[in-house]
Amino acid sequence: MNQNVFVISLDFELLWGVRDKRTRESYGANLLGVRQVIPRLLELFDRYGVNATFATVGFLFAKNKEELLEFVPTDLPRYSADRYSPYANGYMDTVGANEEEDPYHYGSSLIDRILEHPGHEVATHTFSHFYCLEGASIASFEADLAAAQKIAGRKGVELKSIVFPRNQYSQAHIDSCRKAGIIAFRANEQSAVYTPRNNEDQSKVIRAARFLDTYANLTGHHSFVPVETDGIVNIPASRFLRPHTERFSPFDGRKLARIRGSMLHAAKRKQGFHLWWHPHNFGIHIDENIRFLEEILQFYRHLHQEFGMQSKTMRTIAEETLAHGV
Repeated sequence: MNQNVFVISLDFELLWGVRDKRTRESYGANLLGVRQVIPRLLELFDRYGVNATFATVGFLFAKNKEELLEFVPTDLPRYSADRYSPYANGYMDTVGANEEEDPYHYGSSLIDRILEHPGHEVATHTFSHFYCLEGASIASFEADLAAAQKIAGRKGVELKSIVFPRNQYSQAHIDSCRKAGIIAFRANEQSAVYTPRNNEDQSKVIRAARFLDTYANLTGHHSFVPVETDGIVNIPASRFLRPHTERFSPFDGRKLARIRGSMLHAAKRKQGFHLWWHPHNFGIHIDENIRFLEEILQFYRHLHQEFGMQSKTMRTIAEETLAHGV
């Protein structure tokens, strides 16, 4: 089994992923930009032979409000704060009737575009963008995951990989995923800076360290070898791809060098490198973000030719790991 792999996973969530922090007014341009970003990503991935994992919030599968509400579980999460729940404070009343009327909350047509490219994986980002470390019960998490599987099944999608929203998870949540038939998850980077934390525990010091780690190697390369435990495979993150901003664009060279250096580190050691971001991160400055990503993909092609690095989805890596008993 070739463990020299290049992994891309995208947290596809639209407004469901930022609704406790942002609004349509403050972040709408990024969210609407996803309508352009997804097709351009698919074209770019095709050009460079890259297979990506699109970890998708279950709500986005719904074609209309009726279908969305049909799959809402009866065991709803009870978070430490109501603002984390899309079911509280009448939020569902703000959701429009369908994708045409409300492109901030629906993504069925975009999922269809992804499914037209069979090399990619549609995975789960839970049904409701579930926060695992905000006080909700394991039973409500399992109900949420079951709802995600059911609504995805309506499109013929079998969910085999999970990316946990806000990178929050515990061993109990991983165990629940395994019991539900999930075979792959994306763990966080192995550093105290990236330890799973709830939303209230994201200190300014932690955020600053993560930001600086984008441009300088503070925490290591985070290359990985997939690890299987009781039938579920950990395919950890290596690097978050921060989007283009005018303020920090003078440092893009350092950001690219940081990513390339870690990719090369992984390739030389026959290990994996896992890059991730959200499509809405690219929703503004789309051309600049796509150009930057293309430079990364060009370097991947070099590593493919020089060291045999291969692009694989999370599901493919997990299936191969389980088959070989690694």
